[in-house]
Amino acid sequence: MKEKLKRILTNNLGLKILSVVLALFTWLIMVNVSNPMMTVTHTIPVEFVNEDVLKNAGLTYESLSRNTVTVSYKIHVRDEARVSANDFTAYADLAQLYDVTGSIPVQADITSYLARSLVQSGSVTVNPSVVRIQTEPIQTKMFMLEAHVSGTEADGYDIGEIRLTPTRVTVTGAESDIGQISSLGVEINVEDIDTDISGEAPIFFYDANGNRMDKADGVEINVSQAAYSVSVLRVKDLTLDYKITGTVANGYRFTGVDSDIRVISVVGLRSVLASLNTLEIPDPALNLDMATGNVVVQVDLNDYLPENISIVSDQPTVATVTMLVEKLETRSYQYDVDDVELTGQREGYEYTFDVPALLLQIRGLTEDLDMLDVDNIRVRADVAEMEPGIHTLRFEADLEEGFDFMSASVVNVNVRDLTTPADSEDAGVAGPVGPGRTVEPGENGESEAGGGSAGTDAAAESQ
Repeated sequence: MKEKLKRILTNNLGLKILSVVLALFTWLIMVNVSNPMMTVTHTIPVEFVNEDVLKNAGLTYESLSRNTVTVSYKIHVRDEARVSANDFTAYADLAQLYDVTGSIPVQADITSYLARSLVQSGSVTVNPSVVRIQTEPIQTKMFMLEAHVSGTEADGYDIGEIRLTPTRVTVTGAESDIGQISSLGVEINVEDIDTDISGEAPIFFYDANGNRMDKADGVEINVSQAAYSVSVLRVKDLTLDYKITGTVANGYRFTGVDSDIRVISVVGLRSVLASLNTLEIPDPALNLDMATGNVVVQVDLNDYLPENISIVSDQPTVATVTMLVEKLETRSYQYDVDDVELTGQREGYEYTFDVPALLLQIRGLTEDLDMLDVDNIRVRADVAEMEPGIHTLRFEADLEEGFDFMSASVVNVNVRDLTTPADSEDAGVAGPVGPGRTVEPGENGESEAGGGSAGTDAAAESQ
């Protein structure tokens, strides 16, 4: 069987090849003579026209269909190569929008005169024949332009005023697109700068999280770049000086100021900062009149800054000030009368106390009283005007700062004139006043005491 088939295929092989060639040649002659029609298709983009119709109505649109269509047409076989997709255009006229379905018919035109003469008239068709769009209102919104600063300025300097030109821009687009925009701004790098800088930068869109976002298709902005200028200021630390006024209630003492802010960093012109080392805070609220405990107030430091000076941006501006007020304590201390200094003693007079010790009432802060050393107290009494007889002494005490001498127990002194005979009527001796100390004339000297707290009448204040 195989041998038979082989003989059929190879027998008269030359004649068989010749017949095939002749058949093909005959077909070509027939085609060239008859030139039949054929259908050709191309895929071309769809163009939307008459957009002003929607803009005038305050609308914009988004295509819901694919943006290409298939164009079919008939042409003679011999002319097929002379016409291409570039000879056609497809468009959807927005003026023919059907509002109910959002459909617009698609039409195709032949743009080339040659193609128009070769394509069979009326044979051009488009598939699909309609496209669909979705319309929504156009929104125009104005945004304040913001500066987004990156980098860190040189040590000892801080960013001052940043100026942008323009200060605001207008964006127009679909409501849904405009609604996604939170802000517009420019990005400025201030890494290691120590002097003023300026320049231009593109304007970017940012979402609600501050992230840069791409501009949506159809969204228009009236400017694409903004000019900027950045001033650089010198930084200086100022010590805060809180000026406290008023007087606390009796029995209390102001002991100091505590604040959560003691030093503040400010920026400004070098000429202004040169003579500025402290910042005084004379706030009327820093008043202690009749205070019986700590007073806490809030102070806005911005209210006390000189002109052209401002607080560094990353620092707090409101200080919490606590004015410390403590209650005073009064304690009793025993003091040996031998240590009392008598001033104004007369020659030939004898001074005898009726008690060996007196009780001193001293007021101060509890922790100060705990450390008070009685030996450091100097107690004085003036006897210069005392004539012979029994007298109640009035004491004065010299204390360290922070202590108040309140009173002393009652102490009487018997003054005797030793130069007068004992039986003389002018001796002025009233007799013994009880056990006590005798001070010989001149024993404590005639020196005048200086300073100290105000003296207190012992008899009046002993109770």
